[in-house]
Amino acid sequence: MGFAFPEFPEPTPLDTRRSWTAAFESYDQRNEDVYYVITLHEGGHEVGRFIVQIFPSWAGDDWSGPEFKARLGKELHLLAAAGKTNTSYTGAMSRPRS
Repeated sequence: MGFAFPEFPEPTPLDTRRSWTAAFESYDQRNEDVYYVITLHEGGHEVGRFIVQIFPSWAGDDWSGPEFKARLGKELHLLAAAGKTNTSYTGAMSRPRS
């Protein structure tokens, strides 16, 4: 079985009203950048969505262990708390839905 980037489908609290979820968007193997779509929720409703870029320099060569997912979750949490994208990459979000 091959490696699959972790998903974060369960709402993670930012504060008493807001939370976030994140879905893997893509991986740029040449630059080792990982892209996720963060969705912000408030009061149980989606209030925003944006792509973030993560360069997992801290991960070393083994991305399959629980440490990778835990650190990735921490990085995504910080980006979700900032509430905005950190990249000009728009990925599939800029493509029309079929």
